[in-house]
Amino acid sequence: KALVWYPRKARGHPSLCELGLLLPAIVENSMMIPSNHRNGESALVMAGGTVAAAAAAVVLYRKRDTVQKSLCKDLPMYILTNHRSAVVTVFGLPLSLLFDTILRVRSNYMTMFHSAPHLHDERVAKIQEAVKNRPDKESPLCTARPGWMSISLSYRNYKQKWNAIEMPLYDILDIDLEERVVRVEPFVSIGQLTHALNPKGYTLPVVPEMDDLTVGGLINGTGIESSSHHAGLFHELLLELELLLGDGTVVIATATNEYSDLFHAIPWSYGTLALLLSAKLKLLPCSKYVKVTYTPHVDSQEGYVEHMRQLSGEYNTTEGNTNGNKVPMFVEGLAYSLNSAVVMEGEFVDSIPKGGQINCLSLWWKPWFYKHVEKILKSGVTKVEYIPLRDYYHRHSQSLFWEMELMIPIGNHPLFRWTLGWLMPPKVSFLKISQTEMTRKLTEETHVAQDFLVPTKHMGEFLKTCDTEFDQVYPLWLCLHSHSNMPGSLLKDPISKQTEMYIDIGVYGLPRCVHNQHPEQFDMKKSMRNALFALQKLHGFQMLYADVFFNREEFEEMFDHKAYRELRQKYKATTAFKEVYDKMSLVL
Repeated sequence: KALVWYPRKARGHPSLCELGLLLPAIVENSMMIPSNHRNGESALVMAGGTVAAAAAAVVLYRKRDTVQKSLCKDLPMYILTNHRSAVVTVFGLPLSLLFDTILRVRSNYMTMFHSAPHLHDERVAKIQEAVKNRPDKESPLCTARPGWMSISLSYRNYKQKWNAIEMPLYDILDIDLEERVVRVEPFVSIGQLTHALNPKGYTLPVVPEMDDLTVGGLINGTGIESSSHHAGLFHELLLELELLLGDGTVVIATATNEYSDLFHAIPWSYGTLALLLSAKLKLLPCSKYVKVTYTPHVDSQEGYVEHMRQLSGEYNTTEGNTNGNKVPMFVEGLAYSLNSAVVMEGEFVDSIPKGGQINCLSLWWKPWFYKHVEKILKSGVTKVEYIPLRDYYHRHSQSLFWEMELMIPIGNHPLFRWTLGWLMPPKVSFLKISQTEMTRKLTEETHVAQDFLVPTKHMGEFLKTCDTEFDQVYPLWLCLHSHSNMPGSLLKDPISKQTEMYIDIGVYGLPRCVHNQHPEQFDMKKSMRNALFALQKLHGFQMLYADVFFNREEFEEMFDHKAYRELRQKYKATTAFKEVYDKMSLVL
């Protein structure tokens, strides 16, 4: 019956799927033959099976290219798309550990056996020569560092078409504890710096969270942490910049020399004014531990907003701390709903008092930090604990804030932490490599990853905007920073033209409707544009590591381009570098 049915239905060669349906039909029909006829029919059935097997072999041979594509491309894409968590766990974690180990060994080798300053000058000379002798002078310059190595989850493919300059600048050049200055090359990571500085009793005034963030990225872009309410954004640490202009000239820029305008304009320029070769950064003494006080606020948005504003020192007068508010070294908030959050304040301490509770967050079996804080919120009780300094600086690294819950849903389970927690976290670069076109599209359409900087006086209002537009994406990261005038920068000065307190509202995760399997109810472009227009009315701005949902005209309304373009003309950057907007990840 099955053998007769197939030729009538078939058109051309049968597909593998059709053959798969055909063979069970043969078996089924053979079982339906009465027992007294089965012996007489068995030869026919066996012949039919033989014919079917032969037909399958012929089709497999003729369709070998299709089969090869299915096995070599379609099957891996299916696994990477639908079982990405397993791929990240089985392959991403070990490869990330291997990659990290190689970089660490290389860094130690360079420190022990090579003279870094001398090698730096040689490397700069080679880079300078490459810029001067590039074959296509009309094509813009950029670094050759692959886009997949960046911490941003977005993809930027412009480097494939531009003059990509190799810049092997990965070393700490000098640590001067007497002058409290460190000189570094642009691809030195925050993890390298904390490993080198903290044992010596020093640190950067602003230490952004993720280990893999590079100094060059933080200078050309921006960086923020829980000390930014008094230290400002990362660029406030700068003392000197060594820069390579588009015509191949190397200059040293400081806040007071002839290149002071360029010095102030490099932050937020994203490598569109010059290539960064090295930088000198301020240091400050530190202690072994951070005393952290967790204060839960339940059912009171006004309570946690006001608490953070008080801790920031916003209400203190210029003459001193006249209203009695003590400004701690660190301030941070995690909001778990519109009306509930935990506010954390931290101070340097050299020792732990008797009875004090220590929390070594870097131990692989420890719960993810945001889960630990959520437990305190549910208890409703203020808590104090002591965290080793480097553990505090990288408290969100283990779970990439809370993004790892989407990648490895069981990652915070005690069994996973005890057995595989030592491999965490995977490198963001490997997470990007493991994405397929489908997961990339789903991420673009449903996954929110944005940082919005807004004056603290408008904090409550914009929190409501985020709650509505992003359908209750929580937790939210709340980080204060003082915003000062930045002449020549894209970043607009405060409306008051004086230092003003801002809050970074970090929105990372999936909207509630996406969690509930209704992604069609969320329109990323519409929600993002609504949020950005609301942000602009409140004199805020978005961080540009993330996707940009503005057209060029709208982008130039949020960021000041007048002085920026004058400097591009002055320092011959108009043909050597594209503008910032051209380097963004645009979603329009």
